[in-house]
Amino acid sequence: MRIISVAAELFALKGYGIVTNKDVARAAGISTGALYYYFSSKLEMYVEVFWSLQARVDERIDSAMKGVDTLDGRLRAILEVAHSLNAEDPSIARFQGTARVDRIRHPELQEAIPNPPGEGARVMERLIADGVKTGEVTLERRQQVRAVVRTIFVGLIDSQSDDLERHRQAIDGLIALLDHKLLVPARKARA
Repeated sequence: MRIISVAAELFALKGYGIVTNKDVARAAGISTGALYYYFSSKLEMYVEVFWSLQARVDERIDSAMKGVDTLDGRLRAILEVAHSLNAEDPSIARFQGTARVDRIRHPELQEAIPNPPGEGARVMERLIADGVKTGEVTLERRQQVRAVVRTIFVGLIDSQSDDLERHRQAIDGLIALLDHKLLVPARKARA
């Protein structure tokens, strides 16, 4: 639906507090009255945008992870999905980044979207649990791996998604890191 796409872009660029229904209607090429036919409030529209984009991301991630049995392989698959989605529609990553901040600033969003996203958290837990099963993650390092993986994905969204070339470089760098090819071992100090 065009309204969702337009609203996602506006919320991503300006934030929930600044965007008005009139802004969305104008950008979508409809009247404000027509917008109210679809959404009774800005909050309802925002929540619909949030879950619509989250469903799109979750579907692509689930599809990419099918048939991949290792945490390493799944991380690589998710990184490629992140880049593909960003190339197709940069507003998704921008919206995800802005949504984290908007939820902190606006209590009505915290209430409407309680501790999200359920699916993203489920995927993260599945990644970590599968890593434990395959022996890629020890029980002692589980929390650290979770924190690092979350940092990677938040960092890709917040610092690299606005430039597709930098985004690709970051993903290639992360893959090289997984392959132990990013860093050159330091030379031993001469005695």
